[in-house]
Amino acid sequence: MNDGSGAVEQIRGAFARAITDIGAVDGVPMLRLRKQDVPAVARYIHTDPHLRGSLSLLWAVDHRPREARYELCYLFTLAERKDWLLLSVDLTGGEREFASITPVVHAAKWYEREIRDLFGLIPVGHPDMRRLVRHEHWPKGSHPLKKDFGWDQVLGRMQGEYAFRKIHGDGVFEIPVGPIHAGIIEPGHFRFSVAGEPILQLEVRHFWKHRGVEKLFEQQRLTEAVTLAERVSGDTSVGHSLAYCQAVERLLGVTVPPRARYLRSIFLELERLHNHIGDVGAICNDTAYALAHAHCGRMKEQLMQLNDRLTGSRFLRGVNTVGGVSMDLSGVQLSQVDAELQAIEQEFAGIEKILFANASLTERLENTGVLSEHIAWDHAVMGVVGRASGIDRDLRRDRPFAAYHECQPTVAGYRYGDVRARMRVRLDEVHDSVRLIHALHRQLPLGPLMVQPIRNPSPGEWAIAAVEGWRGEILYVVMAGAEGRIHRCKVRDPSFVHWPAIQWAAVGNIVPDFPLINKSFNLSYAGNDL
Repeated sequence: MNDGSGAVEQIRGAFARAITDIGAVDGVPMLRLRKQDVPAVARYIHTDPHLRGSLSLLWAVDHRPREARYELCYLFTLAERKDWLLLSVDLTGGEREFASITPVVHAAKWYEREIRDLFGLIPVGHPDMRRLVRHEHWPKGSHPLKKDFGWDQVLGRMQGEYAFRKIHGDGVFEIPVGPIHAGIIEPGHFRFSVAGEPILQLEVRHFWKHRGVEKLFEQQRLTEAVTLAERVSGDTSVGHSLAYCQAVERLLGVTVPPRARYLRSIFLELERLHNHIGDVGAICNDTAYALAHAHCGRMKEQLMQLNDRLTGSRFLRGVNTVGGVSMDLSGVQLSQVDAELQAIEQEFAGIEKILFANASLTERLENTGVLSEHIAWDHAVMGVVGRASGIDRDLRRDRPFAAYHECQPTVAGYRYGDVRARMRVRLDEVHDSVRLIHALHRQLPLGPLMVQPIRNPSPGEWAIAAVEGWRGEILYVVMAGAEGRIHRCKVRDPSFVHWPAIQWAAVGNIVPDFPLINKSFNLSYAGNDL
């Protein structure tokens, strides 16, 4: 249960006339506002020294056909206690305009552009009204998350050109990279403005393969969409499916059995392990340190083969289900996990010593791709990237889920904000994940693996769930529709927050260092482009 009553009273004292209603949704305090007052209240929450709220999520809902209105919801995480606070505003009748908060809360920039593209709602006062998700070949008036837009509608193709931001001056030129790359990665376009070697500006242009995931959720039943959640970002199958399951379980009144909660945490930490070890190796590879890359690649492969032996999936797909987990781990299997992780951790510790003794590697990593704490906080950065820039947030500790009430992590944290700090967060979390898995095994209770739903939610009820995935916070908002179906499912992978931030980390570096900076963030194209 969220305890934001003090914040509500403080805001009510400052903005009594702006508030039309005070309530709670899924245990989160909510203030319903007049739409013209949202920017002032948002700025107050963001800047007040007692609140210091960062914008964790901004989403829209088309309530038709049940109600003829749109709703905008703003979820803030308050700095001190990590409590959540919701703001809400309605657009009724023919209203399509709402006041942009981007000029005062910079983290809202992509959210508001996304809402404009997908719902046709206009953020008045937004400093950048270019299309984000709907590239220029989309026909005008096509807004796929409106309820009158068919999920299988085939669109024609228009001609258009994206207007990149230009820097003018003597010796300034542009280097376009992508969207098609030489490596086996998804499409993304990076446009560098440089003068000599230093980067003056980086503009990221993504959303080349929009899949309509949130629209596809609306065609699913609440209990049947786990498979779709697993495929939002393929390297985060456990994190996304767990966040989805937790939101639906709140709607269905399900209390997950203790053994299932512990197994969920074990699988989540296994997912964190193989991704972090792979990332450490990839960072080394981008400094031409092939030996460390080879060893980390080998250890990552060992972990993925372990995943396959345990669950039948290298990416741990199919383990989560609404109400619990779909498979158990025997005592023999858990003992094998302990033994393999102990051996891998010893090897990894040896590689770690070599890394820190390598002066040339340190020189490449230190002061490269610095993301300052101020910029990180202003853009609501969290997860690995945030913890490397002084942002002390980890949902496993701050809003415990699964079995993290009983087995708490040791939260890594650095303040330098450079590539080395982001790698050190991963190094620390590798060791802590091994510790957590051992502890979860020792405390693993007996009992059932899942339970059945005990209630049917009414149309319009919704719940929000958060999971600390290996990249950072994964958020799901699930709203029930008629006959057990999904009316709205809002998904936020941490990559959606961090792609705008990487543009700041690149400035002042040289273009050859960008692959290293990019790898230290290691963001998902698919998780960003739903």
